[in-house]
Amino acid sequence: MIKLVATDMDGTFLNRQGSFDKARLRAVLDDFAQKGILFAAASGRPLLALEKMFADYHHQMAFIAENGTLVKADGSIIFESGLSKPAYLDIIDTLLENPYLSGYDFLLSGEKGAYLHQKASDEYAHFISHYYENVQRVPNLAHIEDAILKVTANFSGDTVRQGEAWFNQRVDFARAVTTGFKSVDIIDSRVNKRTGLEALCQAFEIDSSEVLAFGDNLNDFEMMGFAGTAIATQNARPEIKNISDEVIGDCDEEVVMTYMERLAKP
Repeated sequence: MIKLVATDMDGTFLNRQGSFDKARLRAVLDDFAQKGILFAAASGRPLLALEKMFADYHHQMAFIAENGTLVKADGSIIFESGLSKPAYLDIIDTLLENPYLSGYDFLLSGEKGAYLHQKASDEYAHFISHYYENVQRVPNLAHIEDAILKVTANFSGDTVRQGEAWFNQRVDFARAVTTGFKSVDIIDSRVNKRTGLEALCQAFEIDSSEVLAFGDNLNDFEMMGFAGTAIATQNARPEIKNISDEVIGDCDEEVVMTYMERLAKP
C-alpha cells in the first residue's frame, strides 16, 4: 500500500513552462488525505520557492528541498544539512577554475535567499530568478550572513556532464549532480534526495516499500532507488528510465498528475 508519493518538479511534475493544474492537485490532495497518503515535492529548488509554488496546499504536503538538504513537514523543519563557510568558499574557488563554466555563473542558495556575485552575467541572473526567491547580487560571497545549503552552477547543455565530472574529480566533501539539462547542484556528498526522503519516512513511520517516487534526472537517482515503486517520465534521462518500474508519458502531458489521480481513486 502506498503511503507516500514523492515527485521531482522540473521535467516531472511540472510542465516545461514550470506550471501545473492547481484544481487537479487540490482534488488529488483531498483524496490522498482520505486515503492516508502523504504528498511530497522533492526538488532541487529552494524551500522558499516551493512554498510559494504550493502556497495553497503547504498544509497538506511535505517538502524535500535543495536536493534533500532541507525537509519540512507539518510546518516544521525535520532535517537540514548545509555547507560550512570554508566548504562553500572552497567550492567557489574550484568552480572559478572549471574550464567548462562561464565566469561567475553560479549561485549560493541559503535559508533566507539566494546570492550571486556581482560579476555574474545578466543572462544567468535572469534565468536563475525563475527558480529561486530573493536573489541578491553581492560584491563578496564570503560575507553572506545566511546558512548556505548548496551551490548551483550553469553550463551549456553540451558541457554540463564534463563540468560535473571535472568538479567531482577535484572535490570529495561535496558532490555535483545534474539537476537540469544545463545545471548542476553541489551539495554535501553525504546528502541527496534519498537522504531527505529517508528522514521524511522516519518521521512518519513509513517503510520504503510504501513509497512511490517520480523523477527524470540524475539528482533523482538515489531517491528512486530507495522507493518501493519508481516511475520515470518519457523525457527522463536513460539512467533514470533504467532503474524505474515504469516509464510514463512526457511531463508536458501532466502524466504524473494523471497517475496520482488513478492512485487516489477508491
